[in-house]
Amino acid sequence: QSTTVRRKWGGIPSTIFELRYINDPDIDSKVESIMTGAILNFAKIRDDREKCRRLLLVFDSLTPKAQNGFFSYMRRQRDAILMADTFLELCERSGDDAAVEQQQRALAAKLSAFFPDRVKLESSLAQLAGLRDNDVYAGLRQTMDVRSDIKTVRKCQKSALKRLASLAPNLLDTTAPLWKCAGLTTINRVLVPYLIENASASRQGPFHGAAVTLLNYTVEVFPEMLELSKDELFAVEGLQARDASAVEERLKLMVQFAKAVPNAVPRSTDLENRLAALVRSGTVAQAKRAAFVVTQMSGAADLCAALTGDVVDCLDDAKLERRAPAFAALSRFALHAPAAYATYAERISQFLVQMALTDAEAEANMDAGDAEWEAREQLSDMGLARVYAVKILAHWLAGMERSSVTREIVQMVMGTLRQLVRGSGFGRSAVTQHCVLVAASSMLKIAGRGHLERAVGVADVQSLALVVQDATFEVRSSFLLDKLVPALASRRVHARFIPLVFLAAHEVEPGVLDHVRHAVEQRLSQFRPTPGSPSLVESSLPRLLHILAHHPDWDDAEPLRTLELFAHYVDFYISCVCSAQNVSLLFCLAAKVKSARSKVQGGQHTQRLYVLSELAQFLLREKSKAANWPVNVYPGELQLPDDLFEMVDGTDQMRESYLDPEFVALRSKTSGSGAKRTRTKPKRVAKPSKKSRGKQPQVDSDSDAMDEVSDN
Repeated sequence: QSTTVRRKWGGIPSTIFELRYINDPDIDSKVESIMTGAILNFAKIRDDREKCRRLLLVFDSLTPKAQNGFFSYMRRQRDAILMADTFLELCERSGDDAAVEQQQRALAAKLSAFFPDRVKLESSLAQLAGLRDNDVYAGLRQTMDVRSDIKTVRKCQKSALKRLASLAPNLLDTTAPLWKCAGLTTINRVLVPYLIENASASRQGPFHGAAVTLLNYTVEVFPEMLELSKDELFAVEGLQARDASAVEERLKLMVQFAKAVPNAVPRSTDLENRLAALVRSGTVAQAKRAAFVVTQMSGAADLCAALTGDVVDCLDDAKLERRAPAFAALSRFALHAPAAYATYAERISQFLVQMALTDAEAEANMDAGDAEWEAREQLSDMGLARVYAVKILAHWLAGMERSSVTREIVQMVMGTLRQLVRGSGFGRSAVTQHCVLVAASSMLKIAGRGHLERAVGVADVQSLALVVQDATFEVRSSFLLDKLVPALASRRVHARFIPLVFLAAHEVEPGVLDHVRHAVEQRLSQFRPTPGSPSLVESSLPRLLHILAHHPDWDDAEPLRTLELFAHYVDFYISCVCSAQNVSLLFCLAAKVKSARSKVQGGQHTQRLYVLSELAQFLLREKSKAANWPVNVYPGELQLPDDLFEMVDGTDQMRESYLDPEFVALRSKTSGSGAKRTRTKPKRVAKPSKKSRGKQPQVDSDSDAMDEVSDN
């Protein structure tokens, strides 16, 4: 391609794929049609290698934003395929079964929402189901089968649509966008070997980066395609490149594949030997990724045990120059090969605890303030080893089966994590900042294990709230956006962690708030225990008020400043969650808090809860008046979380007013005049001071939780 042509017209594909951000079904369908036709035009290219080259040429020309748009279209195709395939399978089974027909209608409604003319498409799908022609259904399903090559997809598509035209020609135009989207004519299994070939080439190759990125996309969206080419993916030659980064990239792809397709990693002597060599003498990334791949091989328990022993022996070697790779590999064995690690756990556990909690750099610079953030790969070898020591301990506990968990192990591991997360003092080194992030993330991982969920107690949730407000931006944003939000969105952790996302209310980076708001509105607000019941986000309001009541920034000596500060948290919650449909529910939940007392620390901060209850009611009423929403009595029965609240007799607290009248007057005056409110900054996110950093959540320890977890 000439430089002049690319300079003049090369930006067109990027502009087209960036249209995905508009999220309009009509635009999306048009882009898909343009992509398969004008942009890629595989119909006019016979050779599969040339098709792959064309795909790489286009993808390599895209801007990062457009590449994300391309990836989003791949995920849209996957979602459409999953629903369309299930719908057509039901069509093949349907007879006079009312339950099957009801499932068909529900799927047709969901599927049609992806495309323009939703009502027409839904009606057409109902007519399609009524044809009861298995040849049409089977042919269309073949076009979206990951085992089909491009020729087969086109042949089956042509045959099925020709038969459909003979049975119901009126359905062709209305259903055409669906079949174009679901047909695997863009990313297809026949292109995967050539993508692997380009990814295995020199990093200076013209399409190396594009091939690696596309393979990463493919293994996430269509992992079955890579399973059909796993011999090429796991070829030993790909792990023998002189370029360490190329080996790391191939191992990363292997890891993604192993996670997406369990028990599918092939086993051979050559592959085992090469992976073992990388565990013993590779870089940090090579060692940990190779260790994970070994744990995913069936029948490789003996190899895992041998490698774990070798790595542990290295830790005792005082002359060892590079400890980090050994620690990184051991962290994978602890989680994914717990039987192999258990043999050595007692021998090295105390050594790991001591290493995790020792920060010589910070001790030498207690008055210097927090060090500048450094990327993990920029840390020293000993610094990285310390970070992975924290991971090993956490993975040891997280990888255990219920029968192996003891009180002593829970105390040791959770005690170490708590010391890091709640650590007092200032002057944290860059290594300690990483350790705090790993410790907080590990608490979420442990809480996601059903039999360990109660090991992470009320005090721990309160501590994690302060990690969301950590003085270091990279710590708080990584924990919030990369760990907490994904864990909540995938429901890997209990809903009691939902209130933590609203502690980002004072975040100074607007992009973080936008991300949180999107996650709450698009994902978390959809989760309900049962149809028609309050959503998990709505029910989390009392938990949020409880966390705020125990927040170290609460200052009884400055009630007005405290209310201004804490009103912003509740305002942020209301802006993300409140609507005309649920304002009455939220108002009643906030009011119900005044009929209970806190169970934590003997109810010491119950009066703060009453202040926050009235504050939430005031702000909800303010919102409802501004939006002209009626606030009525909620007809359903509401319960407060029994791990935080206990109901109390008497109505004295219900009649008494706890909200500072000066705050009400000031807020009402500001709202009425339209003047811009001044924003009170929290101590942690804005300009953290030594005093603020030293304050800790005012809650009891979780020894009772440990008793319950370790009770076998």
